[in-house]
Amino acid sequence: MLSDRDTLIYAAIGFSVWLNGALTFWLGGTALFESGPLVSVMSAIGVAIAVCMVLRGTMAWRKADTAQSVTVAVVMALPGLFGEAARQLVFPWATGLQPMTQPAFAAAIFFSNGVLLVYAVWRARSVGADTFLSRGGIRR
Repeated sequence: MLSDRDTLIYAAIGFSVWLNGALTFWLGGTALFESGPLVSVMSAIGVAIAVCMVLRGTMAWRKADTAQSVTVAVVMALPGLFGEAARQLVFPWATGLQPMTQPAFAAAIFFSNGVLLVYAVWRARSVGADTFLSRGGIRR
């Protein structure tokens, strides 16, 4: 279980990663999301790899147990997901991108968060942690 202090630290790091991404997409979003589907896919893959490396690096820095990867990933992702929901409501203003770019942009965000969670489950399971998936999902 994460302490309150660790939860706040991971949430703050997650929010700062989202904020950094928001600024990066504001400055370079046209090149990343309005240059064709291949560039958009490559951008999504790049973001996914980056967030996984942030999770790994942050957990190493905090000396967190690898079995807590899923919990840490969720705590880190949530502030950005809430921020992203707000940004999607005012997409053209908040990103500087054309409205027709919103589906590709949102897909990249969803994809990178999904990859982060899969990576966290994989890390936790690699040390034998009891995760939702290792128990066979929901039982009735």
